[in-house]
Amino acid sequence: MGLLRRRAAEPDPPPGPTPFIAEVLRRIGEQYGGFDTAAPLAPDQGGPGMAIVIHIAGVPDPAREPFMHGTGIVRTARVFADRTEVSDGDRLIARFDDLTTADVFGERE
Repeated sequence: MGLLRRRAAEPDPPPGPTPFIAEVLRRIGEQYGGFDTAAPLAPDQGGPGMAIVIHIAGVPDPAREPFMHGTGIVRTARVFADRTEVSDGDRLIARFDDLTTADVFGERE
């Protein structure tokens, strides 16, 4: 009897990047690695603003445990009211004067 039996649900596909992150990645020539994080930028790091850590696609590091997601390759975007700075570790790789915190959250009303 299959009256009370349910089919296993298909897992939801992972969400893609937000439009802001997709634009940053397009401009720096990288592909989205599946996840990102955002946090307020500390005052000693140039705040107010936000730090967005973007995991990018690539070959996984063989030293990483299999249960760890992603490649371990990240780019950090420091987003301010007047610009976005993208870094690879401590090296600044891009500055965009037309991408700001308003682009992350949308226009203020």
